[in-house]
Amino acid sequence: MATSGSDPESVARLEELLRRYAVLLRSVIARHCPKNLGIQTGDIEQEARVRLWRALEREKELGDPASYIYRIAVSTTIDAVRRVLARREDQFQDRADEDSEPAAPKMQLVDDARNRPDIRMDRQELMSVMARALATLAEDRRRAVELHLQGLTVPEISDLLAWSEARTRNLVYRGLEDLRQALRREGIDSV
Repeated sequence: MATSGSDPESVARLEELLRRYAVLLRSVIARHCPKNLGIQTGDIEQEARVRLWRALEREKELGDPASYIYRIAVSTTIDAVRRVLARREDQFQDRADEDSEPAAPKMQLVDDARNRPDIRMDRQELMSVMARALATLAEDRRRAVELHLQGLTVPEISDLLAWSEARTRNLVYRGLEDLRQALRREGIDSV
């Protein structure tokens, strides 16, 4: 990834960040990338790594590397999804232009039940309730639970946040119990 004109310090920092945060980068991309679009998460990861490298060449120090990498992973994934959807829209438009019949009203294709409006609305409502419940947790428990819910293991969270594994395990388990109680107060009992 490094070029001949690359600053050796930024290359070393990039390698260190990728060593420490590769799991976070992959899990955030996997979490935000829709499975039904045919996007390769490896391609998104590579683009995110390039963006991180460019950012390191411009900036001397990252205040919160985990947060910065999270934002890069999300924005790169969103950009990839937008490109795929734009290509599909262009293909549909090209096909409509080729037809000699008058243009039909545009329809949104639903390729699986998860995209039904009622299902999406229920999911959004559940996510709002979940966000409110997470906001009630103590800061460290909330951070540990959010990372756990993104698919990170206790050792990965421990390494990412520079906590002992015992502390991390305790925060995850107590945080999950607090989250269950908060969700019960919101009327959700089957979590």
